[in-house]
Amino acid sequence: MDLNNGVPMGIVMRVTALCTLALLTACASVNDGESGQLRGPMEFDDVKVKVQDLGPGHVRQGTVITPQAISQVVPGSSRSDVRALMGNPADETSQRWWLYNVNLPLDAQGDYLVCQFGVAFDPAGQVSSSKWRRPQCSARYEELVRPEVPEVEEITLFSDVLFGYDSATLSAEGLKELDLAAHVVANKMMKLERVVVVGHSDRIGAARYNDALSKRRADAVRNHLISKGINSYLVTAEGRGSREPLVECQGSAITASLKQCLQPNRRVQIMIYGQR
Repeated sequence: MDLNNGVPMGIVMRVTALCTLALLTACASVNDGESGQLRGPMEFDDVKVKVQDLGPGHVRQGTVITPQAISQVVPGSSRSDVRALMGNPADETSQRWWLYNVNLPLDAQGDYLVCQFGVAFDPAGQVSSSKWRRPQCSARYEELVRPEVPEVEEITLFSDVLFGYDSATLSAEGLKELDLAAHVVANKMMKLERVVVVGHSDRIGAARYNDALSKRRADAVRNHLISKGINSYLVTAEGRGSREPLVECQGSAITASLKQCLQPNRRVQIMIYGQR
């Protein structure tokens, strides 16, 4: 058996692991310590423990407090506000400094990080500041409260497939294409936030007429998506006329070749915003 100063190596390794775990979980006494000195606001206490005395009791136990609740603890909040948002602190012996032990979730499987969070009060009993003891806790908290940026999925359907020329009535082929698009809209995102339908036209004709035509086509697509089960309040429609062309074509005379050249500009975009 390997020995280290008469102590079996296996025991030394296990005690070292406990010590490391205690440090990672911000294991510290909430008392003022042996020195008897008063702790100032925003100061966390450390505790001196011999390695052989470390045990399960030194592993900190936290409570579940939502990051959204913690984010509402801001300078100027009263003690009652803090208690209503976060519950009773682990230590409130000092009226100038409350200490919470918080379980910050790490993943969807239920793993969490136990973190110490301190709230300091001014003499009037209002929050003056707050902070996390460990930088890894502060970093994880910032991740949890960071607003989610919605993903965007874009579907572009050409108007020559959806509609007849100069028409806002969906064709039979267009209805089939929209049925496929509606399936994508309904199933692409786990959390659908909004759908924006944008109609575009070519430059042939008056700008005002093209704006109205592109809007009627967008409305037709929107109505069909709603008929397929997409919530109406999530879907908006707008027409942008010929202001955002994909291609530029020479000539002003209205000919078959010009219409063919401008075909990519006659389109409807369906932009899907949400979280996968």
